[in-house]
Amino acid sequence: MDWIHCNKCFSQLEPGITLHLTSCGHMFCNNCLGNGLKDSTCLVCRMPCSAMKLVPDMKQEIQDYFTDPEELIKKSCDVIQFQRQHRRRLLSYLLQSTKKFYAARNELKRVTEMCQKQHTQLKEYHKRIKALETQLANQSSRQVSPFNIPISPTNNISPSFIQTTPSCKRPTKSTPYSTHHYQSNLLTPSRISKQRSANFSAHSQKSNTSNKISSTVFTPPTPESVGYNNFLKNL
Repeated sequence: MDWIHCNKCFSQLEPGITLHLTSCGHMFCNNCLGNGLKDSTCLVCRMPCSAMKLVPDMKQEIQDYFTDPEELIKKSCDVIQFQRQHRRRLLSYLLQSTKKFYAARNELKRVTEMCQKQHTQLKEYHKRIKALETQLANQSSRQVSPFNIPISPTNNISPSFIQTTPSCKRPTKSTPYSTHHYQSNLLTPSRISKQRSANFSAHSQKSNTSNKISSTVFTPPTPESVGYNNFLKNL
């Protein structure tokens, strides 16, 4: 590099010449450093300093000062591009995650509103069910089933209840069959007993009449009888 030189004698870097770099940023050759550097004081700025030899295996941070700027720029561009790619990848992931988060939040809001509506409807249904149950209980308490009334009123029903029980009469309607009484053909034990008694009475009446007829039948007297002469006169 053509710009490297001793800041005291201005001799450039050549074979056989070794340069030293001070902590204050100045360079001196071996001759100037051995002749002028005393009490660790810089020969240019007169500031306390320390010196180190310029060798190829120096620290990277010191080597960068002696590297071509184009190489440093190119390296810096590669570093920038590398970091930019990873930054873009991270930003893309964060953007997708943000979109998913907002979509999940909107879906959660929608489901929450739907659950609230269903909860409100469920409360209304419970109120209606309770009202219907109350109404049904009231109706069942008011209505008396005819099958629950005992047959014998003397045991469980008081006379006052019988006297105060209203008698319901159906209004008569003019129908073609109103002049004739409707008789059911259904056979019941009472009707069977009535029919048997009627048959028995009719049979007894027939037997009585037959006996009377048989008793009133006229039989002619025999000649040995007492009234045979009178019978002949009457003929």
